Amino acid sequence: MVDFSDKCIVLKVSDYRDNDKLAKVLTAANGLVTVLLRGVKKAKAKLKPFAQEFSVFDTRLTANHGMFLTPIEPMLIQDGFSLCTDLKVFTAASVASEATVLSICDDEPHTGLFVEMLRLFSVLQPDADPYYQASVYLLSLMELSGFYKEYKYSGDPQSPIQMLGYAQKTGYVKRPDSDMSRRALKYICSEFERYFETGLKSIDSIDLYN
Repeated sequence: MVDFSDKCIVLKVSDYRDNDKLAKVLTAANGLVTVLLRGVKKAKAKLKPFAQEFSVFDTRLTANHGMFLTPIEPMLIQDGFSLCTDLKVFTAASVASEATVLSICDDEPHTGLFVEMLRLFSVLQPDADPYYQASVYLLSLMELSGFYKEYKYSGDPQSPIQMLGYAQKTGYVKRPDSDMSRRALKYICSEFERYFETGLKSIDSIDLYN
């Protein structure tokens, strides 16, 4: 029997049966797990906020049988709705979440990655260049996964490569929106796909909201 308490970030939600959903959840100390959210499609379901992508909550997770975990008395820390109201912010968060799911292939702890995603969610704002912030996260994700590559730095980036070098050195800072950030995010996504040998579906949305 699996039974533990942990902090959770919802990365991906999919339909399951008539009234249920499955969530891919990154935990602080127990890696990536699949959580069954029973009855969340019903109008007054208590677990509905926990079936929102990018939600953060604290809970006990247990499984008596089967491969899915069930949350016991979860406590919401941060709902994911604020990251879904702006299409550009939503795209940036989606790219980061999808890449995270694809990069974790074990049930080992990924505490550093968990903390990095919380940092990303805290800075994702419509007026803070979401594509730049997502680029910073993707660079950290690849470094934490063992794929570190240093990009040329410039204090005044004039190319996607220089923007990635700026992101590596500067980290999460508020910046005005720029097409350079969009191009930099697409570039680092293509690097991710090359190293992990898997495609990112959410990358297609980057050009829609520029």
